[in-house]
Amino acid sequence: MVPKNPEYFLTIAAERSVSKAAERLYLSQPYLSQYLARLEKELGARLFDRSHTPLLLTPAGELYRSYLESVSLLGRRLDSQLSELQEHKGNTLHIGVAIWRGSVLLPDILPRYTADHPEVRIVLHEHPSNELLELIQNDVIDFAVLHTPDDTREITYETIFHERLLLAAHRGNPVAAQFETSVEDPRPVDIRLFERERFILLQSSQIIARVVENLFQRHGMNVSHTIRTTSSTTAVNLVGENFGLTFLPEAGIRRAAGLSQLKFFTVDSPTLTIPLSIVYKKSAFISPAARAFIDLTYEHYSCYRKKS
Repeated sequence: MVPKNPEYFLTIAAERSVSKAAERLYLSQPYLSQYLARLEKELGARLFDRSHTPLLLTPAGELYRSYLESVSLLGRRLDSQLSELQEHKGNTLHIGVAIWRGSVLLPDILPRYTADHPEVRIVLHEHPSNELLELIQNDVIDFAVLHTPDDTREITYETIFHERLLLAAHRGNPVAAQFETSVEDPRPVDIRLFERERFILLQSSQIIARVVENLFQRHGMNVSHTIRTTSSTTAVNLVGENFGLTFLPEAGIRRAAGLSQLKFFTVDSPTLTIPLSIVYKKSAFISPAARAFIDLTYEHYSCYRKKS
């Protein structure tokens, strides 16, 4: 059976709390509790173990969630196939991308994609990585292009390539000025030489930030002078004013502002990398329109895969 509002149960399961789910759904907690009680009575099974806080799904609850997600998947597949039969009706593709990634990737591939698929309407969702994962869970976006998250229990992913994280410094930085390096072939450097420098870092909730923080910890660095931002664009612009150092994914370097004023280095041994992936919900249906965009993204990054 499928209840009238399957999203109620799925939201409770995602939030692991009736009160939090009620807040997210803009419903009263008593109403949502009554809904859950009626549902369990109709199914003849307990769906949540209420002895735990936060709530845990029972085996019956896990089975029911899987069932609802399967029904949703079949529904989306049907909608997609019906759309394809109606030539006059174009598909809508919701693509998630981190703000920096969008600014360096989309200008290269979006014009080509829309030329090949004029019937597809594109809706872009540009947010930090942690927010993109929420949009995936809530079925707002079809997929996202981002670095593989730490927790992959609720999502699946296709790794495009392992992307180097490059240290970016101004040419006038006293330490960086000692080394000859190039954008095309950044030379390795001991990150500990920059311990007393100012670092412009992303927020700790973002994937790149956690990778960099782990790097500092592994090298025993006490980096005390930091500025946090949610935007790599802001970070590299500050570096361009010789106001600190930052880390940038290699595939977007050529579009960095003030490139002639910057020096780039690889760090760590082996070289610090982070996997870039196509990320989507485990129950997601990847439409032909989405697969075409994903394939084009793979093609765009093919030169970097050869290096990684």
